[in-house]
Amino acid sequence: FGLDYARTLEEWRNAFKEQLPRVRAQGFDDRFLRTWEFYLAYCEAGFRAGSIVVAQFTLEKT
Repeated sequence: FGLDYARTLEEWRNAFKEQLPRVRAQGFDDRFLRTWEFYLAYCEAGFRAGSIVVAQFTLEKT
């Protein structure tokens, strides 16, 4: 799932950047914008490098 999730994060980051005027209009400051973009980029890089993993579990009550 890791590389697929990295691609998803890349798409989310690109969509976020495209919507910056709308986000700013909602009152979010530059610090918030930088923090959110950094978070998305950091997570994307972590998944691409294999430093962060994602898993899917199916739990069954026995």
